[in-house]
Parts: sequence; C-alpha cells; structure tokens
Amino acid sequence: MFFSSVPYTNTKTLYLYNMEKQNPITAIIVDDDSFSCFQLKDLINRNSKEIEIVAICNDALLGLEKLKELKPDLVFLDVEMPGMNGFDLLKKLPVINFDIIFTTAHDHYAIRAIRFSALDYLVKPIDPTALQEALSRFTEKKRLNSPPAERPLEVVGHNNGKKIFDNLAVPTMEGLQFISLHDIIRCESEDKYTKIYLNDKKMIVASRTLGDFETLLQPYGFFRIHKSFLINLKHLKKYLRGEGGQVIMADGIALDVSRRKKDELLELVSQF
Repeated sequence: MFFSSVPYTNTKTLYLYNMEKQNPITAIIVDDDSFSCFQLKDLINRNSKEIEIVAICNDALLGLEKLKELKPDLVFLDVEMPGMNGFDLLKKLPVINFDIIFTTAHDHYAIRAIRFSALDYLVKPIDPTALQEALSRFTEKKRLNSPPAERPLEVVGHNNGKKIFDNLAVPTMEGLQFISLHDIIRCESEDKYTKIYLNDKKMIVASRTLGDFETLLQPYGFFRIHKSFLINLKHLKKYLRGEGGQVIMADGIALDVSRRKKDELLELVSQF
C-alpha cells in the first residue's frame, strides 16, 4: 500500500496509511468528525511508535465494514455518530476480538463504555496525558497477551426511556460474542467455563464460570436449579415431581433440580 500522506477533508471517506512496519499493532479510528480524527491520529503518532493507524472511518457503516475486513488490534470509537452510534456498531459484530477506547464529547456514556469492557474512555478534547496512559495500558496488555473483553457484560437498550436487557456479551476463546437473552435456554457449568445452549440448537463455550452468569442473569428470569445448571424460566416446559424433581426444557433436555432449590423454583414458576 502506498498511501503515505492524506490531505484533510470533511467528507465521509476512509483513508489507509502506509504499513511498512513489521507486525505493527494495528488500530482504526471511527469518528464522524474528520478534524477530531486527524487530531487523534497526530496524538497517537506522538505518543506511540508501536501503533499503526491503518484506517480512519468517518462513517459508522464504513467503520463496521473495515473492522470486519482489517481485524485491528485496537479501535478508537466515537460514541455519537449519525445513523448508528458506537454501541450499536459493536452490537452488529458477532465477535469482538479487539480492544476498544471510546472517544466522545459527553462523559455520561462512561457506564455503558465500561459495560462493553472498554480499555479506556476518553472525553474530547482528548487530553494527551490521558491518551498516553490509555496507550500504555494497551501495549502492556498486548505484551502480556491478555485477551480483550475478559468478563461477561450486559448490553442495554431503552424502551420509552426505561432500561431493558437486550443482549448478553459472552467472552469466548475467540473474543466477545453477542447473543440475544431470549435465545438462551440454559447454561451448564464446565469447570471454569460455561456451556450456553441456544434455541437454534447451537452451543457456545464461555470463558467465565456459571456463578458469573447467575449473578448477571438472575434479575432477568433465570434461575439456578442446581450447582451445574442455570435455566431460562421462559423456556421451562415441564416440572417432574421427585426428591428434588426434574425440569424439561424447550430443547427436550431433562435437568435435575437440587432438593434445596425445589421450593424456590416452584414458587417462582407459580408467578409466571
């Protein structure tokens, strides 16, 4: 590639830069403000010789396309963009296998940025010291080979101003995979991992414990019937009497209920 210098423009275009470094740490900037993009690129170049900006996208849809195509290590992502904001862009990716530094002029998005397990959150105008600290954290994390998005996180939406639960961001060995909460039938413990069974007969292995998912999902109609099983009560089809009993789930699988969970389960089911 031969793009070594690009003049400033205010149009929604993508610019690719020279990648002559051997095995550089690649990064993409996604921001609808062209001037902010070039300011950020200049700050990055001043603060890090390891990071190579491979694309600048002034449009969220173009950013989505280039994230899939270029597979960067790091993304600087603006929150507010016309048509599709940064959070919506991320939810369109089946897997997030890069680190994220959110950039925005509004600091009230910080909590949602944290829920996306963002490496950092920078408020415009970006402070050079804050950027340098964020880049240092990223390069150190890269050196230690720590994967991005190390914990299950909630991704929220809004319904007439009321916060609702939309999707679950599941950390896998490949990265972060988004699945609909309503598609989850049951979760099963597998040592330090969790198997998540979906209503399309797919199964995902998440790199977190069943206890992590219990804490996150219990307020949304999930119940741990056994030390090994967490079920979505909306997919519960039948309860079979017994010492603890068994449940039959929507996928036809029978699961044991522990004796100490039996009464609590029956009470919850009676409320549905």
